[in-house]
Amino acid sequence: MDVAVVGSTNLDVVVTLARRPAPGETVLGDSYVEAAGGKGANQAMAAARVGTTAFVGCVGRDAAGEVLVRALHDAGARARVARVDVPTGRAFIHVTPDGENDIVVVPGANSALDAAAVTRALDDLRPSVVATQLEISADAVTAAARWCERAGARFVLNASPTRDLPPWLVALADPLVVNAGEAAAILGTDEDADPARLAEALLTRARSAVVTAGAGGAYVADDGDVRHVPAPPATARDTTGAGDAFAGTLAARLALGDHLVSGTSAAAAEASHVVALSRDERGHSS
Repeated sequence: MDVAVVGSTNLDVVVTLARRPAPGETVLGDSYVEAAGGKGANQAMAAARVGTTAFVGCVGRDAAGEVLVRALHDAGARARVARVDVPTGRAFIHVTPDGENDIVVVPGANSALDAAAVTRALDDLRPSVVATQLEISADAVTAAARWCERAGARFVLNASPTRDLPPWLVALADPLVVNAGEAAAILGTDEDADPARLAEALLTRARSAVVTAGAGGAYVADDGDVRHVPAPPATARDTTGAGDAFAGTLAARLALGDHLVSGTSAAAAEASHVVALSRDERGHSS
């Protein structure tokens, strides 16, 4: 097994609309669709386009859970999911014509993924790279990191959405994958700081770091050096899931032996490709 993604899976409820409502205002949406999503599942589906991939997560015993497991299978990712008597997670997404989005996540069953389930799955799968994010419990993330530490696997941490993290956990990340705002939150510095300086500063916390900058590409900090990796130009139609496509592709490229810089270049190309696709062209949120 190349990659195991330990993370969340949600049924995405996506509404396209001309503009976001002001507080207390009602606006009409233009279209509505439900799709497989969640940061973990999105990253697993992206990784599966590159190498052998498994997804470790949790869904409810409901129709939405069946939809998500089937979507993972159809994308080529092996699904190692626990099923619990809690509704499957949901994400409510608004997308405007400029391609930007806002997202509200209700974790649901994702919160029930525990350390024991993560450890059992990784013991069975024996991946060379484990990727995780922060839409699941701290115990589940900790279990993934500790398993990598014991097994000598590479730990890729996409520290999103932002939360307080113990220093030892960040120190295991190779790389820590964040956008500029998330990097600033981890460092306790100005969110408008230069991404290259943020990436350099993160080397004091993690083994390596990648700071994404949207259309501006990404900044790779490794071995005391910072490299800029440009993103191919793209006309954004929907930025939802672009960061997940980036992280999943990067994890898979690293599992196949890519250097961090070349893996980041492949990841940036995939993210640029994704933002140029419509929802129907994607088939899911990544």
